[in-house]
Amino acid sequence: MIREMGVSSNRVEDLACNNGCSMKNQSEIQMAMPVAAMEIHKVQLPPERTTMQKLRHRLSEIFFPDDPLHRFKNQTCLMKLLLALQYLFPIFQWAPLYNLSLLRSDIISGLTIASLAIPQVSLPFFSF
Repeated sequence: MIREMGVSSNRVEDLACNNGCSMKNQSEIQMAMPVAAMEIHKVQLPPERTTMQKLRHRLSEIFFPDDPLHRFKNQTCLMKLLLALQYLFPIFQWAPLYNLSLLRSDIISGLTIASLAIPQVSLPFFSF
């Protein structure tokens, strides 16, 4: 017996009797199938939210995709201060691990970006 799951339904259909079985035989086979194959799950709509709640949720997902303050929980005051400085000024996080051999390539890449960005910013001011 070959069973195939329908694409858009939870119903299991029997394809073994397509050649010579009557409709009565097919219905008997389908009735003999286990009930677990046709489970129905109820899905509820999400609760209604105001426009302000939707806006707050969208903005929090844009600016804080993860909880940025999870590192502050259960920390001492000194550690919270250090984590706050690292959060506000990321240089405090990566500077101790910085390798001076990368300084030359960082300066070259910074000058390259500046040479591309500065003319683009100043063009609207000098247009006639």
